Amino acid sequence: MPSRVTAPPPAVAPPAGAPPRTMSLADVAALAGVSPGTVSRALSRPQMLSAETRERVLEAAARLGYVANGAARALAMRRTFTVGAVVPRFGSSSFPTLIQSLEATLGEAGYTLLLAAPDHARADEPVLLRRLIERGVDAVALLGTEHAPAVFSLLAAHRLPCVMMWGEPAQADSVGFDETAAAALAVEHLAGLGHRHLAFIGGRTSDNERARRRFAGVLAAVARHGLHLAEAARIETDYGQREGYDAMQQLLQRRLPVSAVICGNDYLAMGALSALDRAGVAVPARMSVASFNDNDFAPFLHPPLTTVRIPIRAIGEAAARLLLARLRGEPVPPLQPLAVELVVRESTAAAQGL
Repeated sequence: MPSRVTAPPPAVAPPAGAPPRTMSLADVAALAGVSPGTVSRALSRPQMLSAETRERVLEAAARLGYVANGAARALAMRRTFTVGAVVPRFGSSSFPTLIQSLEATLGEAGYTLLLAAPDHARADEPVLLRRLIERGVDAVALLGTEHAPAVFSLLAAHRLPCVMMWGEPAQADSVGFDETAAAALAVEHLAGLGHRHLAFIGGRTSDNERARRRFAGVLAAVARHGLHLAEAARIETDYGQREGYDAMQQLLQRRLPVSAVICGNDYLAMGALSALDRAGVAVPARMSVASFNDNDFAPFLHPPLTTVRIPIRAIGEAAARLLLARLRGEPVPPLQPLAVELVVRESTAAAQGL
């Protein structure tokens, strides 16, 4: 006769007026008809069990409202299964995508992400990191490679694995891409279309290493191709649509002989396109616009935006895998720069006579 699975009996409600009782691992085991060890494996290492057993345990846990005692688990294993991340300026940027991919990859391994995301101007990394360490994080993810000495001292003192996201890929435990190569793609594309005089709207290089490396890459590519990027044709600002709009208006008011503008990210480009539209400057007939990141909205701008696709999700996933390997004591192969690519759309075209 074929085997049959007997459904677990319904949970018994406590008598009216009785104080609530915290459900235990043994309660879940009894309801599911398995041993407490099986329940533990179903919740912490589900791949060790058959789908049928795992589902029975999870159903019993759900019916009882069982929640594992995280504090007891952390005490027994000397690990909290949490990772801390410090990512200043989490608003209008690509960082939400980065953090989402980091959290999703860590979550698949049973880890929870604790995020500190202060405004960039008020970010005090040593203080934020100390708070995460006080909460017992097992590892830390930071943005970029430039940090206060106190940050590295804290990490070393507590022997915490750390990954630096969106940083120089040549540095140890840094996951990123070659900003020089990314900038070269945009500049080479415009040079191939016959543009000789360019403008640039980017982030503030004084306090943003990503903006600084991106602009340095643009300058290097401009020099290599014999193009022109005048000081008056360069504007540094905060990242955002409004900032891109205002910066583009300033460039138009200066009446510079430029036929193409490169924006430091797609948010700035979005604002720049709006300013050009309002001023009656046709894109790309009179002005080409190129950018970086390839955010989800880039194909739906007017016109669709030519931009360098940055591996934002891949950075978060690779950073999570690196931390997991460190936590498991596994070897980490040398990190290679992640791939970038130019996505040509309708915001760039051949240069016309000025």
